Amino acid sequence: MKKIIISEWVPEKCLEPYRGEFEFTLPDEKKHAFTYEELLAQIPVYDGCLILDNDGDRRLIDAAKNLKVIANFGVGYDNIDWKYATEKGLPVVNTPTQVTEATAEHTATLIVSVMRGIARYDREVRAGVWKSPNFDDCNTQVEGATLGILGFGRIGKRVCRKAQGFGMNVIYYDKFRAAAEVEAEYGVTYMEFDGVLRQADCISLHMPYIPENHHLFNEEAFRKMKKDAYFVNCARGKIVDEQALAQALKDGVIKGAGLDVFEEEPKVHPELLKLDNVTLTPHIASLTMKARVGMCSEALAGIAGVLKGEKPANVVNKEVLG
Repeated sequence: MKKIIISEWVPEKCLEPYRGEFEFTLPDEKKHAFTYEELLAQIPVYDGCLILDNDGDRRLIDAAKNLKVIANFGVGYDNIDWKYATEKGLPVVNTPTQVTEATAEHTATLIVSVMRGIARYDREVRAGVWKSPNFDDCNTQVEGATLGILGFGRIGKRVCRKAQGFGMNVIYYDKFRAAAEVEAEYGVTYMEFDGVLRQADCISLHMPYIPENHHLFNEEAFRKMKKDAYFVNCARGKIVDEQALAQALKDGVIKGAGLDVFEEEPKVHPELLKLDNVTLTPHIASLTMKARVGMCSEALAGIAGVLKGEKPANVVNKEVLG
């Protein structure tokens, strides 16, 4: 029987469909997670590995002498050295479909929260501060504002629909422009990257992290945005230069921000923690039980498929399967 190791506890309902086919090793709910070193020590005898909140680096891949497939718990897979895995002929699996709705919901709530100052008001009321002026430009009306979506994939499209439900106009940029019929279906306008920055009242990131996107949002990018614009990131932290973002927020280069991802998680740039015009959440955009169970099931289906000699759709380096 082939053996699969999982780096963190997952509910039994995720494993039940595969009991009898595969042998599973994972920490119990109380222990919750294997450390990197514990995973490293155990992995040599396993055929498959599902990684949650850990690194699949070269050291781990080299130690995995029997490994035939490695999966990440998420649509992104930059925590796995997938290029090295590809060199070694090791399939890498992700969970591209199950995070979509939950992440889009969280993004939409962050957009509204930062534009209407929800988190700021919550902090003030709890501190005994009651600010309710008749006229003040501290907030921005969402209806009629323009949302700029950078990355028009599954999540970007769902954010588009939700934003339009609030009455927002949507423009977008993607390295691969959508077909004319898709743009018509979603009622969106394509612009080049700089055009989106200059026109949008709020920018929302939905692109993957790849080396060419490192610090794509830097001091220069923020200065191209409107002074009363907002910035939301539920994609990947390293796309953004956090120091530059903190400075832009402090200096009034942009009006506010909402962040679910950070450069060096779980660390957050200390300047961001001091600012009232940024709303912070701890990389939990996909955190609903429905989404997380779906993600686990999708990852395990990919692992199982590879171990059975199939070619699952969620293998990101399909060339290794021939």
